[in-house]
Amino acid sequence: MPVAHLIQFKTTSPDDIQTQLRAYAERELDRNPPKGFLTSRILVRADNKSVAFYTEWENEEKLEDTRDSAPWEACMDLNDIHASGREEATYKITR
Repeated sequence: MPVAHLIQFKTTSPDDIQTQLRAYAERELDRNPPKGFLTSRILVRADNKSVAFYTEWENEEKLEDTRDSAPWEACMDLNDIHASGREEATYKITR
């Protein structure tokens, strides 16, 4: 079953997080997509107090394979420097 993964970074520096996420998406997801990757989006809250990274995967196993990768972990660590908090959630896509 396909899944969506959403990571929300609370921040006062949305541009820094957007830059890191855009670079990761272009370098890792667009140029050489991991198996099972479907799409990604970067979302900025209207009040500029958070940035979300939305990805879709063929299944949860494919997501977990990527989340264990060094590039993913490095990107998340860099974003944590500019964030005051991070929340993650995975959803089943039913439609």
